[in-house]
Amino acid sequence: MKNLPQRISLVAQTASVLKDEIQSGRWSTQLPGEHDLRALLHVGRVTLRSALNQLQREGWIRTSQGKRREIVERRRLGPPARSDRVVLLTPLPLAHLQPRTILWIDGLREHLSEAGYRLEVHEHRDCYSGRPERALESLARRLSAAGWVLSQSTAPMQQWFAQRAMPCVITGSRHEGVLLSSVDRDHRAISRHAAGLFLARGYRRLALINPVPVLAGDRESEEGFKEGLQKCPDDPGSWITYHNGTVNDICAKVELLLKRNQPPEAFLVTRPNHALTVTSYLTSRGLRFPKDVALISRDDDTFLESMVPSVARYSHSPIVFAKAISSLVLTMVRGEAAGPKDHRIMPKFVQGQTLGQGAG
Repeated sequence: MKNLPQRISLVAQTASVLKDEIQSGRWSTQLPGEHDLRALLHVGRVTLRSALNQLQREGWIRTSQGKRREIVERRRLGPPARSDRVVLLTPLPLAHLQPRTILWIDGLREHLSEAGYRLEVHEHRDCYSGRPERALESLARRLSAAGWVLSQSTAPMQQWFAQRAMPCVITGSRHEGVLLSSVDRDHRAISRHAAGLFLARGYRRLALINPVPVLAGDRESEEGFKEGLQKCPDDPGSWITYHNGTVNDICAKVELLLKRNQPPEAFLVTRPNHALTVTSYLTSRGLRFPKDVALISRDDDTFLESMVPSVARYSHSPIVFAKAISSLVLTMVRGEAAGPKDHRIMPKFVQGQTLGQGAG
């Protein structure tokens, strides 16, 4: 055989992406600095410099001492090509995301690549402000994406994309009145199930611990939590408590609950890192699981597997999550979507010592 399949090097892929961006007119006269390019492309310094050297050898760019690399020409042949870029927006850098989130992002990247699309991850805090319109307008003009994926998105972000009918999928739940497709765990059903588990084990005073700002999925958790409590006609008291995400504030809010005349007997905590804080704080106060108090984490993370006592939680597969997102994204960017669609995944309940043994 004259031609055999070959694995394209990361340097060649990086050079190809840079050429595409130059052709698209993303940069007019100069390339951004190396630091910005590495953050944009998620590659190391050696890989980036090798790719830039390749572009210089091929006559795409030239360098001058003390100046940024200058674009020599844009070699566009024919009409502009259809964008193959799908942009994932996140408020945090990849290094700060939970391992399970990184796993489904990698899975999404792989599925999109197989379909001829490339995923770009952009951390842009301004898009998550109370008034993100200017930042989103600037980003949309600059990137010219075929589609968008919103992670941990706020109501103003979702409304901005919906009002402009931009191809967009939410990873998480959509806020009320927003007509966009979404993929998320079924937080309402999870919280309803968790409340039922507490009640089945004899716990009556329950607390839901939520961070602020409250995301759409957290609101659904509140509704499910309330629905689960309806099964207890003699409900002596339940609480939904908010915190700002810091260890000090979480501990302070839990301490206020414990100082009540009839403190909570069981805690449903929405975030795994917050569940770690609540579990360790309750232990430091001398409370024993599950004799004195019980706890369930709505979400899962790998570190929970190593905790003592082991934490009861709801676990889902990042692979399944990635497939669900990629299916919606590809339907959207290909123009095959008939309208907004919500895809909900019910995770598996994982028994833990913070709840004790019993039927799940």
